[in-house]
Amino acid sequence: MTGADPAVLEAPIAFVRRPIALDEDGDERHSDLRDPLFFVAGGDLYIRSNSTTSAVELNITGQLTGGLGDVRDLQPHFDGTRLLFSLRLADDTPNDDRTPSWNIYEYDLNTRILRRIIDDELTAGQGDDIDPAYLPDGRIIFSSNRQRQAGEILTNEGKPRFRALDEDGNIFALVLHVMNGDGSELRQVSFNQSHDLDPVVLDRFNSGQVLFTRWDNAGARNAMHLYKMNPDGTDVQVHYGVHSHETGANNADSNDASIQFVEAQEMEDGRIISIARPFRNTYGGGDIVIIDTQNFVNNRQPVSAMAGMPGPAQNPATINAVSTETVDQELSLGGRYRSVYPLWDGSGRFLFSKSNCELQIDGVRRPCIEPWLSDPNALEVSPVYSIWLYDPANHTQKVVVRAKSGQVISDIVALQTRGLADILFDGANSNDAWKNSAQGALHIRSVYDFGAGGFDGCFFDHCTTASNINSVNDLGDPARASAAQRPARFIRLIKPVSIPDNNDPDFPDAPSLARSAFGPQRGLGMREIIGYAPVEPDGSVKIRVPADIPLEIDVLDEMGRRISPRHLNWFQVRPGETLECRGCHNPNVARGETPAIHHRRDAEPASINEGIPASGIFVNTRIPGTIDAYWGDLGETMAEVRFKRAPSEPVIDPDIVFEDYWTDPALVTVNNSYSFDYASLDASVPAPATASCEPWDFKCRIIINYEQHIHPIWSVPRGLNGVDTCTNCHTNSDIALLIDKVPDAQLDLSDGISDLDNRQLKAYRELLFTDAGQELDATGQLVNIQIEVPVLDANGVQVVVNGVPQTEFIDDPAARVAASMSANGARASYFIEKMTETELGSRRALTPVSDPGYLDHSGFLTGHELKLISEWLDIGAQYFNNPFDPAVPTN
Repeated sequence: MTGADPAVLEAPIAFVRRPIALDEDGDERHSDLRDPLFFVAGGDLYIRSNSTTSAVELNITGQLTGGLGDVRDLQPHFDGTRLLFSLRLADDTPNDDRTPSWNIYEYDLNTRILRRIIDDELTAGQGDDIDPAYLPDGRIIFSSNRQRQAGEILTNEGKPRFRALDEDGNIFALVLHVMNGDGSELRQVSFNQSHDLDPVVLDRFNSGQVLFTRWDNAGARNAMHLYKMNPDGTDVQVHYGVHSHETGANNADSNDASIQFVEAQEMEDGRIISIARPFRNTYGGGDIVIIDTQNFVNNRQPVSAMAGMPGPAQNPATINAVSTETVDQELSLGGRYRSVYPLWDGSGRFLFSKSNCELQIDGVRRPCIEPWLSDPNALEVSPVYSIWLYDPANHTQKVVVRAKSGQVISDIVALQTRGLADILFDGANSNDAWKNSAQGALHIRSVYDFGAGGFDGCFFDHCTTASNINSVNDLGDPARASAAQRPARFIRLIKPVSIPDNNDPDFPDAPSLARSAFGPQRGLGMREIIGYAPVEPDGSVKIRVPADIPLEIDVLDEMGRRISPRHLNWFQVRPGETLECRGCHNPNVARGETPAIHHRRDAEPASINEGIPASGIFVNTRIPGTIDAYWGDLGETMAEVRFKRAPSEPVIDPDIVFEDYWTDPALVTVNNSYSFDYASLDASVPAPATASCEPWDFKCRIIINYEQHIHPIWSVPRGLNGVDTCTNCHTNSDIALLIDKVPDAQLDLSDGISDLDNRQLKAYRELLFTDAGQELDATGQLVNIQIEVPVLDANGVQVVVNGVPQTEFIDDPAARVAASMSANGARASYFIEKMTETELGSRRALTPVSDPGYLDHSGFLTGHELKLISEWLDIGAQYFNNPFDPAVPTN
């Protein structure tokens, strides 16, 4: 920088200039991060020779777009001579059901050649491609809704091939793909159910890995944080920010105001600079934050290995007082930032797109200062984003390109030379034998890990009854703890169900699913079960799992009921990859608590399962209490030992099968084997497993629909006489006398359509939703229990007509009947407690034995039936889990 003007950047700069997006009424359309395909007609790519006001400016795309297309997502090559970006042309046929797709283009500064990467028109139109970035080996990584490999998996599962909607059900999910520089060998590398966006290659730390923004939207999480992975999709892990979304203005905690981390770039010193903004309603802008991801995984939470490092994780990049609240909540007096790009010239400077705060009063624009701030008629006007150069050394900023009225400038980058990141070769650590079977492996060192604390004999409030158990090694010793004394016995592998778009022109037969097709918690979507695997005595698991699909895990008790919180994010395993997980952690932390670090492998606390301890012998150490066949090396978990040395490798099973492989009968009695399987269900209850489950292979899917698989259980003959059914008692009709009756326990499990939702059976509503209590009236008719209440006017005063106070009858709130099942899971359901006569954690107390109405239900349902009901409840109690079932409720 010697002799150079610090306020001038000599390298070429590229940016996008477009009009402010307006709706039909002339009001600005706010972009939403959850809709990355936001299009504004009139956007074009411009390049300037440098940052001076006299620099030559060229419109690179105008001849192609005719001023009616749009451009976004600029990313330069490492040598600064080429530039990738996304471009969409105008819709020349607006009356049909197709719009032009976003495509990836490259511009060469030396040759001045502009080209579309995928030259073939048919291939280019098969999806929207955005957010491109160069990989150091010459390939391109980008985000796309093509869902190339996910579509192939659907075909393998015997389903129609389609592009799946994101978990909000709004647009096709965009996930990461790679391709060669000529558009060939295009393939999918990430398998999230919602969007994976903004990939960039890291250089200073984690060199060669890809940093990107992932929208975690499984269940109730709904946030965008930073992830990283290898370019081939292996080693996907959280990098920063899962618990840092309330670090914006006023620590907002609503989904509309909490900040998300997007458009991240690596700075020259290895820190990350990112735009932090809510999902929507901020004119497309937010604040710029600089994040120390090497020493922190969340705001104020250090990486465990760097716990002594001082300083917060995340700081504003400028001294401007920028608000990250939405427009309807607060003005941003310091303006708003649209995009940012760090320079790699030793100066620490960065370019950004910024708009100053302005008000409109009586048609006149005013700055956000007094006296205009106090004017009750003042409204924040649409920002006009310009390009600035910021120097953090002295907090000075200079306008580089000023936007014109009605325009915004965004997506700014500098075309500088920077070092080439490391090349990480595909499949470098993969097992070639597993690739052909479309499988990888999962190794969990301990399901008993809970934060950074030690083992205290408990796992999420489910404690062992064994005495003198101080470690997982103690728990893993069959001579010290029996199987019944181990809290965790199995894991369940779950896959989300892809949901089609009924407006997809490429899938005209896609169903238009009604809300009634899903469960009480719509955010859980539909889910399938892949199968079950054993948790070894020390809490470890190692199993082969299907590759290239999103997965989550439930940890289960001996009856197959979930004892862990829901996972709330999807993980993936690429073909041949072994995913190493140190342990399971509780993600549901209270406000203000320091959350457990999970799934960032350089930051997680050491697993409480250290494996086989040192005992003077580092190989072929016999595991205490086990048979002679099980010998392991230092540090190996019991799952690793069994995976490598058992006569047959443990496999996923559609059924729950327990067998004691470990116990040395010379020391203690071997635990009894047992199973809960679909084959033992009554013939009237269809097995929910697919043909690929017997024997299991990677295409196995257990699909449970209430109408087909749960409802028939209520009519299965049972009891000593072989004719009793659940509906003998739990019905609203006395069949023998042909009269109405109050269902036992106010629970009607008989056939019939619900009067609350004519797309669902009434038994489903009775089980999962609060309902009105019923009674027989004087004529013997079944009616809701009601009370008489006054009719009130708008002021809360009882209405009087001709001197007569008006009243009405309403369902008695005190007589309402609580749901006996919960979509929160089997152990949260009173139904399961009653069927087992055991307290499991629901909010209702069991009927005391001394109560005159007590009836022991513990032997009414078989273990096989209870397992089926429990797994259905654990995955969300959906009405259907197959969007293509002929009986699925549709609009």
